[in-house]
Amino acid sequence: MTNEIETQLPSFNSTPSLARAFLRSALATWNLDGFGEITELLTDELVSNVVRHVGEPMTLRVLCHGERLRVEVDDPSKVRPRLLYPDTQSTTGRGLLLVDGLATDWGTEVRSDGKTVWFEIDVATATREVHGE
Repeated sequence: MTNEIETQLPSFNSTPSLARAFLRSALATWNLDGFGEITELLTDELVSNVVRHVGEPMTLRVLCHGERLRVEVDDPSKVRPRLLYPDTQSTTGRGLLLVDGLATDWGTEVRSDGKTVWFEIDVATATREVHGE
């Protein structure tokens, strides 16, 4: 069985905060405690990228299917995000490095009307890490 919930978000500086609150609510509804911190961080990064680089409204979607939690952010731009490797002096450009390092998997799907950037977290692995064997 797949649980799915989505919301439309504006492109404001406060939008990452709205996205984190929406995510917390979804996770609480599905009794998925222990996923908030990393999932909120990675969701914040994807939403912040849309605010910073696209500047258009977006759709945030959260899906839980079996042992996978998936977060998707749709926006109207067809430009794929780039994984950067900034030097120690750079103050930006590390968001996708976090997603790449902390998510089980992530990617981008480009469509005729924009793109979806997504990440997945393995629920079973995360549960063991949070609650032990």
